[in-house]
Amino acid sequence: MQGALIYITGFSGSGKSTLAKQVVSDLKLNKDIKAIFLDGDTLRECVDNFDYTSNGRISMAMYYVKIAKILANQGFVVVLATISMFDEVREFNRKNFKVYLEIFLDVSLEIRQKRDSKNFFKNNTANMVGLNQEAQLPKNSHLVFKDEIDTIFASKKILELFTKLTSS
Repeated sequence: MQGALIYITGFSGSGKSTLAKQVVSDLKLNKDIKAIFLDGDTLRECVDNFDYTSNGRISMAMYYVKIAKILANQGFVVVLATISMFDEVREFNRKNFKVYLEIFLDVSLEIRQKRDSKNFFKNNTANMVGLNQEAQLPKNSHLVFKDEIDTIFASKKILELFTKLTSS
């Protein structure tokens, strides 16, 4: 199996990590594939980079996909959950991964505010993408899931498309 990137993007609180973990579990269980989950927040912590300006965010986004590329080149299917709302990053992915699947979680502000698992909204966090920091929304995602996302259903759809991409 050649490596691949399944890139799950959306605003904070959209369910990226939850879905990514389900996809990794399903890939391992149903497809016996070497899958690995990468989380943007965790990677940021690993390198102690807490620069949430636009420039800081794009720098980290490129770091994430370059790490994913290293792993994909070793045969892993990398499931990356990250905000990374930059056309430049998505274009890099399309050019540099033979198998690339982009998923956009388009979840309303109201739902994300209700979830607020990291208390970003409660604490009025500065530099929130899509709230007080501009985002470049994906225009050509392979799959888009809106608002209340059934994680098991979404993972099934992702695996179906992944299977089509890797069997052709």
